[in-house]
Amino acid sequence: MDVTWVGGSCFRLRGRDTTALTDPQTSGIKQRSAIPKADVVTISSMGSGALPPVSSRRDDRDSAAFTAKRPGEYEVAGVYVHGVCAPSAAGREVILYAIDIDSVSVGHIPELTDTPGDALLDDMGAIHILLIGIRIGSEFVAPHEIIKTVNRIEPNIVIPYGPDTGEEAEAAWQLVTRELCGTVPAADDHLTTNRRQLPDPIDVRLLARKN
Repeated sequence: MDVTWVGGSCFRLRGRDTTALTDPQTSGIKQRSAIPKADVVTISSMGSGALPPVSSRRDDRDSAAFTAKRPGEYEVAGVYVHGVCAPSAAGREVILYAIDIDSVSVGHIPELTDTPGDALLDDMGAIHILLIGIRIGSEFVAPHEIIKTVNRIEPNIVIPYGPDTGEEAEAAWQLVTRELCGTVPAADDHLTTNRRQLPDPIDVRLLARKN
């Protein structure tokens, strides 16, 4: 299974036969032809921009990928998706997803405005790879609370990333990275792994933005 950071909170998760795409509306891509094709698309928040059309990998070019934008459980072309509501400020619904491709469960947490409780994390299930956004602003959970959340989830691999841009945003996700592994590793173009290759304990990886 291959993980690529497209931009914003958009990641492409590509398995042997299926592909998932998270939050393509945040990717910054302007041309439809540049948006990766996918079997399933997950939307964490409807308030984060207009959803661009995503073409399906399985049919003709004009067919659309299945879009998950509500809490619940979905199965599309062998991709298993479980969405749960996160605590959110100002009444905005934010959905956290666990996406299972090739027996590897990828958790996507693009933002947190409140520290998630044990019941919510248990509902997400076991997470092998955690994609967690470090956001800047008084409404978002502070970096030290993000670190506590990562340690409670206990993924095999955690990929911190900054959907926001600027020096303050970069300093925040670098702080989280440094606290988790003692250094800030070089960013890779993508992550490739499978169920048998998952490290133990937690391995921290950074991905370079594709856009």
